[in-house]
Amino acid sequence: MNMLQENNWLLSLGTFLPMVGVVLMMLMPKAQDQSVKLVALVTSIATLAVGIYTAFKFDFNQAEKMQFVANEKWISVIKSSYFIGVDGISLPLYLLSMVITLLVVIYSLDHVPSPGKPKAFFSLLLVLQTGMAGTFIAQDLILFFVFFELVLLPMFFMIGVWGGEQRQYASIKFFLYTMFGSALMLIAFLALFFKTG
Repeated sequence: MNMLQENNWLLSLGTFLPMVGVVLMMLMPKAQDQSVKLVALVTSIATLAVGIYTAFKFDFNQAEKMQFVANEKWISVIKSSYFIGVDGISLPLYLLSMVITLLVVIYSLDHVPSPGKPKAFFSLLLVLQTGMAGTFIAQDLILFFVFFELVLLPMFFMIGVWGGEQRQYASIKFFLYTMFGSALMLIAFLALFFKTG
């Protein structure tokens, strides 16, 4: 696989920056709703800015190559590594996740669904952003699985708490489908490892 490793910190920054916002919001008192919203907005804007900068640094003349590659040892027992990168296909999706998150944050500033609780809502939304971005940059199956699960957890709680009339039924159904799907996917990944070494 052809890879370019310059600026290999960019993808990690763009992916995990939302978690900084989550930590800041967790440290705030529940009563400071406006401050929570401001942190969510600033974090999502900063994350998108990193994504746009990444796009400017991307070499579109070599879009077929994996760029901004970082590859560090992670779980040596199963030969899994923190292996990330983007190409001409995954970069637009990576950016799209950031754009959508920012739009949702902007809309939700004045329209947090019932029962409110903006601190929890925006925290889960930013965790969801990290998971979405991670699934588009992960080049290791186990790392992809971790980011994929990171997407499912906040979605389960967001559906169950801020969903429609049948939100509890929908969240349980979502959990069951994704639990079985994730379990089968993990088994398949491990089977591939033990089969191929």
